[in-house]
Amino acid sequence: MGEWRLFSVGGTAFNIDATWLVIFAVVTWTTATSLIPRRLIEASVAAGVPPDATWPMIWAAGVVTSLLFFGSIVAHEAAHTVVAVRTGIPVRSIRLFIFGGLAEMDREPDRPRQELAITVVGPLTSAALGGLFLALGDQMEATSLPSITARWLGEMNLALAVFNLLPGFPLDGGRILRSIVWALTGDVVRGTRVASFVGSALGVAIMAFGLIQFLLLGSALQSLWIVVIGWFLWSAARSGYRHAVLRQQLHRYRIRDLLKPESGAVPSDGTVQEFIERGLYQDRFGLRPVVDAAGKLIGMLEGDDVRDVPLEQRVYTVLRDIARPVDLMVVVAPDDQLSVVIDKAYETDRRFFFVVEEGRVLGTVDAVDVVNTLRARKQ
Repeated sequence: MGEWRLFSVGGTAFNIDATWLVIFAVVTWTTATSLIPRRLIEASVAAGVPPDATWPMIWAAGVVTSLLFFGSIVAHEAAHTVVAVRTGIPVRSIRLFIFGGLAEMDREPDRPRQELAITVVGPLTSAALGGLFLALGDQMEATSLPSITARWLGEMNLALAVFNLLPGFPLDGGRILRSIVWALTGDVVRGTRVASFVGSALGVAIMAFGLIQFLLLGSALQSLWIVVIGWFLWSAARSGYRHAVLRQQLHRYRIRDLLKPESGAVPSDGTVQEFIERGLYQDRFGLRPVVDAAGKLIGMLEGDDVRDVPLEQRVYTVLRDIARPVDLMVVVAPDDQLSVVIDKAYETDRRFFFVVEEGRVLGTVDAVDVVNTLRARKQ
């Protein structure tokens, strides 16, 4: 449905998925029409005073409460991001979507201690925010809207911390469990298997709870949401295990095992006119390496680079003069692990990568071939 970038900090983008608008609307509606009015009446009765808030004020409080709640989720994910970056793992983005927030790291942690450090700060941040909001609520008039919303935000942050500590992958508690098993056994796949099994069981239990709640209480919307959350957890746990197994296989093979000698390289002393006459700007090679007479890579070329050259200059303009600098994100080494291809494909949305050794282009490797080969060898 789309995703919007709000801003970037230190190379990490803060994005909102279109599905987030649904949950934002639901939280705002629930707080403004049910939660805040009910708590306002309870606090007023306890204090022996009439409620002192208009509906516009309550709706404004509902919107602010929702923004602060999702701001708390961003803070939770930002804590993961800060530690990940400090331990050497870049984080592409923090994304808000219908199920909450997600810090999208470029790669998985290399060591169990690293994963533990990255993971544990999230629940700790939520717990700290929960305590802060509760303390703020205690400092205000009990019947005021700021006190009521602050107390709810405190309770929700504490609930978020507790829920995330459930020991099922991919929740934070599941990642903590994986890091412990990983540290004890030295096997990340075994750790993922254990945490994913618990996560799958937890997802099934949550789905069952939602169905039971619907049968006993008839709360269709709330029960459906619980079932959806359970299904998401169950699905993510199974997917996480498959991903871990795939990455283990990726570490067993080298890029030279799958490289193809054809790279689409063009000579640096060739002219733009020759390039166009051969139809090279419109074939399957969207990006071409430019090599000198010795086969050394000196630059790269895309079709637009050629088409932008004026007609009268194409006969004598040579390719090295319009070549772009070498983009290291599309270059791999023959002795790199296959995981390098998958990581770069995920980050760049590219399929083909140039295999370069000591400056010479040996060929290309196809990310789709990598996945298909691993699947075939697994069978």
